[in-house]
Amino acid sequence: GKRQLIVWTGESVASLNPATGETYWREPMVTSNNDAIPTPVVQKNRLLIGGLMMELNAGQPAASVLWPESRSVSERILSNTSTALLRGDHVFSAKSSGELVCLEAGTGKQVWEANNVTDLKNGASIHLTPSGEAISLFTVFLFPDRGDLILAELTPRGYREISRAHLLEPTSPFGGRKCAWTPPAYANRHVFARNDEELVCASLAAHATP
Repeated sequence: GKRQLIVWTGESVASLNPATGETYWREPMVTSNNDAIPTPVVQKNRLLIGGLMMELNAGQPAASVLWPESRSVSERILSNTSTALLRGDHVFSAKSSGELVCLEAGTGKQVWEANNVTDLKNGASIHLTPSGEAISLFTVFLFPDRGDLILAELTPRGYREISRAHLLEPTSPFGGRKCAWTPPAYANRHVFARNDEELVCASLAAHATP
């Protein structure tokens, strides 16, 4: 019955009273590089921070850890750069090594893994955004670090790629290669994506086939 402001820093995730700043609860949450980039995701009484799933108490401002049991950085972080998508009883998320995974939201158990979205290299990212004009309930735009825009269907049964277009070149140097890490923005049936050199606007309007 109380509003909570969820704040994730490089050392912990905390719930604050948005009016006074009072701390309701705090859970240690240290990242591998002191990065806290993915946005916390909430659905009903579930709160996902990186790769840490918490259950919010319905009667008071408190929370408990659902998974993982381990507090190690490698277990609590799915991706250092990409926000996961929480839909019903499943979590869809990139991993920092390039895989796209589907997990059971209640247990964290992996349902499937897709290895063909981007390169399987450290520092990979895949930004997930539900399609506004969905072909189905599970249609999602994916923007991996290659600079591609992918339309795909994500369901508990698996990953089905519908189409892919290259928007821009990756320019951010990392580990001897270059990446496109900045998440795109969507508005009025257009996508806006940028690297360190340019901003690109591309139409998402469907074109009739001849």
